[in-house]
Amino acid sequence: MTIVTGDVIINELHIDVSEKAQIEQLINFAKDYIVSTTDRNVTVEEVIAKTNENIFNQAVRSIVSSLYFGTAEESGFGIQSMVLLNAIRNMYQGGE
Repeated sequence: MTIVTGDVIINELHIDVSEKAQIEQLINFAKDYIVSTTDRNVTVEEVIAKTNENIFNQAVRSIVSSLYFGTAEESGFGIQSMVLLNAIRNMYQGGE
């Protein structure tokens, strides 16, 4: 299992490396948010095991991007994030 890293997101979004600490904090928030909206009593690893690592990582990327660029303040996380979060929840519940 490989969770998307700050370095990967910095490269994808063309962000200065000096922002790495902030990006890593946003990644941690995104992971916690995904888990807490899926099942509050499990870990990241358990959510990924019952869903899909690629979708989980894409949800993290989407949430981090929304938070970093401030679009979450205007309209929430956006449709991409919401679709990914719903997909994770549906896969997790269907996997039980």
